[in-house]
Amino acid sequence: MNYFGRDFVKRWPYQEIAFREGVTPGVKYLLIATAVAFVVQLFLDRFTNGLFTQLYAGLSLEGIRHGRVWQLATYMFLHGGLLHFVLNMLVLFFMGPETERALGTRHFVLLYFLSGILGGLGWLLISSASWIPCIGASGAVFGVIGAFAALFPNRMITVLVFFILPITLRAWVLAVGLAAMELVYLFNADGGIAYAAHLAGGLSGYVYGWTLSHGMSESLRGVTSSWTRPTLTVLKGGQDGVMPSKEEIDAILDKISRHGIHSLSSQERKLLEKASHNL
Repeated sequence: MNYFGRDFVKRWPYQEIAFREGVTPGVKYLLIATAVAFVVQLFLDRFTNGLFTQLYAGLSLEGIRHGRVWQLATYMFLHGGLLHFVLNMLVLFFMGPETERALGTRHFVLLYFLSGILGGLGWLLISSASWIPCIGASGAVFGVIGAFAALFPNRMITVLVFFILPITLRAWVLAVGLAAMELVYLFNADGGIAYAAHLAGGLSGYVYGWTLSHGMSESLRGVTSSWTRPTLTVLKGGQDGVMPSKEEIDAILDKISRHGIHSLSSQERKLLEKASHNL
C-alpha cells in the first residue's frame, strides 16, 4: 500500500496520522511570505517613520472604520521585532507540517488565514485604543496549535519553558494550558500583547480541526467547495459483505496523502474501516 500503508489502516479511525519528513508546501510558502513581508515592513517603516504599519498594514479599529479591511489579512504578516517573528515561525515550522498533512494543503492554508482573521476580529472587539495597531502571526499560529491539539490530542510535545526547562506533555494539555494563561493575562495584564487574538485564533483552529477530523465537515466543505474539493476520482465498490480490493484501498490512501483525511466520502471511510477490521 502507498504512503500510510498497513500501519495506518490498522490504526483507523484513530486520530494518529502517519508522519513524513520535510516541510509541506503550505508551511513553506507561508514561512517565505511572512519573512519577505517582515523585511518589507522594516524597510518601509524606516522610510515612513512607522506610518506603513501604523496606518496601512497593521490592524486597527480606526483603519477598519476608514475602509482598510485588508488590514485583517496584512497584519498577520507583520511583526514587532525579530524575536516576535522568530517565535511565531518556529511554531509554524514545527507544528504546521503534520497539521497540513492531516488536513490537506488547501484546508491548512484556509485554517491559517481564518484563524488569523478571526483572531484579529476578536482583538478588535475588546481593543480600547482604536489607533494602536495589532500586528503578528500569533492568532494564525495559535490556530495551528488548536488544530494540532484537535487532530493529535495525545501526541507528546516537548516545550522549553523560558527557553531553558524542557517539559513534555500531551498536545491537548499544552493547548488548555496556553488558553488558561492567555485568559489570565487578558484580564490582568496591560496592553502590548494581543491576548484576545491568540484566544480567538486558537479556538477557531481547534473547532476547524475538530470538525474536519470527526467527519462532520460536509457543511464546512460546502462553503469552500469551489476551491477545496479535490477532483481525484476514487474507485467505488465494496458492497456490504464484500472485502474491498487492494486497488481500492491504495486509491483511498493516495487520496488521503494528496488531499487529507477530510476529503474522504462516507463510503470511502466505510471501505477503509472495513479493511482495518480484516487485518
